[in-house]
Amino acid sequence: MNGELEEIREFLERCPELARLPAETRTGLVRRLTLRYLREDSPFPPADAPPGELWIVRTGAAELYDARDQLQDRLGEGDLLNTTHASNLHGRITEDALIYQLEADRARDLAGRDEAFREFVDLDTDRLRAPAAASPAGERSLLTTPVRALMTPRPIMSPTSLTLREAAQRMTEADISALLLHAPGQEDIPVGILTDTDLRHALAAGTDPECSVAECMAQPVASVSRDTPAFDALLRMARRDIHHLPVTDGENGPLVGILSSTDLIRHQGTSAVYLVRDLRRADSLDALRDVMRALPSLQVQLVEAGADATQTGQTITTVIDTLTQCLIEQAEAKLGPAPAAYAWLASGSQGRHEQMVHTDQDTALVYDDAAPPDADAWFQRLADEVGEGLAACGIRRCPGDVDPSQPHWRRSTRDWEREIRRVLSHPSPRDAMLATHYLDLRVIHGPTRLFEPVRHAALEQGYRSEAVLRTLADQARELRPPLGFFRQFVLERGGEHADTLDLKMRGLMPIVALARVFALRAGSDARSTLERLRAARHAGVLSEGTGADLIDAWQFIATLRTRLQAEQIRRGSAPDNALSPNELSGLERSHLKNAFRLVAHAQKAALAQAEQVHG
Repeated sequence: MNGELEEIREFLERCPELARLPAETRTGLVRRLTLRYLREDSPFPPADAPPGELWIVRTGAAELYDARDQLQDRLGEGDLLNTTHASNLHGRITEDALIYQLEADRARDLAGRDEAFREFVDLDTDRLRAPAAASPAGERSLLTTPVRALMTPRPIMSPTSLTLREAAQRMTEADISALLLHAPGQEDIPVGILTDTDLRHALAAGTDPECSVAECMAQPVASVSRDTPAFDALLRMARRDIHHLPVTDGENGPLVGILSSTDLIRHQGTSAVYLVRDLRRADSLDALRDVMRALPSLQVQLVEAGADATQTGQTITTVIDTLTQCLIEQAEAKLGPAPAAYAWLASGSQGRHEQMVHTDQDTALVYDDAAPPDADAWFQRLADEVGEGLAACGIRRCPGDVDPSQPHWRRSTRDWEREIRRVLSHPSPRDAMLATHYLDLRVIHGPTRLFEPVRHAALEQGYRSEAVLRTLADQARELRPPLGFFRQFVLERGGEHADTLDLKMRGLMPIVALARVFALRAGSDARSTLERLRAARHAGVLSEGTGADLIDAWQFIATLRTRLQAEQIRRGSAPDNALSPNELSGLERSHLKNAFRLVAHAQKAALAQAEQVHG
């Protein structure tokens, strides 16, 4: 296959809907495609195109409408239209486009020779009519399928002494899109990875093909265990913006395979993948806002697929992390280069990877101590741009002003170190509130070196400080579960949500606060609530029974909350945390009361135990 056809094959491999086809089917497709150039505002498909053709967008964009001129779909790079049974659709090019055309007779010829393509053409005609129908099955399959079922076993490993030319030859001969690389004498331990994208970028930048592959490979290499659910692997790829993961036998075991995003999409793609992909493609605030309109539907799909609150929270957080990163990049393009190195931080549920659709901004910023005196003004403009962008995309401003547009939440590394040390030295009740935010902070953009050492020093200080532990314990004790005498629910008394339970503030936040205290006492650097509870149980700060009870309570209440919001979204109302007990079955009411009772018991027994141990 010549270079041009090979480039087309690689493009088709990256198209989400074509990726699930066998490689030989895509190769057969490559040789039958014609490239068409269509100008903005021209009809799509073109007026002279008969039914039964396949169209694949290479660059540009198009919109499709039904017979009533209702918008049905928007197509961008990598999307396709099968007109076999979509003759009632018409559209237009919204951005000058290069589009691959598979003419009807060539489509019939390939379908007659290739069973996989024949089935694909028949099945894919339903894409526009019921895109959501297949999503839950795909999500559920990824939730339960281990990586070992999807990976490519026995991946090719090559030494870092290879040249770029030699690496390209090996990848071509083996028909692979990524090459794992090992150091001399360590053939089973990948130290880097070279993808076809890395290779193209290096050569396009003028890199000598005879230079060592070690100069162009990506490192360090993230990996995943063979028993990890494919859904978790998908999240790791999305967070790191990578497309390949080496697979090991156990956490630190030998290399057994490699997993690509193509493997996941071929198995059955998920809307989370497409949402992150579309965010990264968006080139304006309006485009980002259009993509984020799908976020509520994503939470509904996850719930329908059987995802629990942990999986849902991780997925929603990954999407909002990606949105934030995109807004930062757009702001930098507008404001010009940053005057110094900096990192954007997330706190609250985003920092703990526990976000849901109904959320707000809890963010901060840290910049290098070597920043010039006037740098802070630039960082304030950046914070304003990003905060306004998040709000425009549905992530409302924090009512407590935890926001780097406020000077308190925008500091140099040295200032953050002094501030956190002050708060943890002799904390007042207000300082305790600040401490809860500080301990949840997580870098989502920029170098971690600017903040992670500060956070680890804070954890060490908090672990040794009786005043901090007692103040945080008092704060946790004040967050009482909504359960009164005789095990009756204590409902909100007035306001918009009268006679309901606030599942977040009255249900989850007491557990979140307890977990933070116990993890600090255990010296753990965990951020998520469940990880903190497990770390505290492992360290003996929590008994096995109490730890298991709190974990069960958090999972039940959090999953009930995700279901509540999904149902609100289905009904077309704004999601919130207000649950009417009348909406629960008798069994669910009983379980919820038991969960609240377990939390109340833990507040009394476990906090007292932690204080005695520390005292």
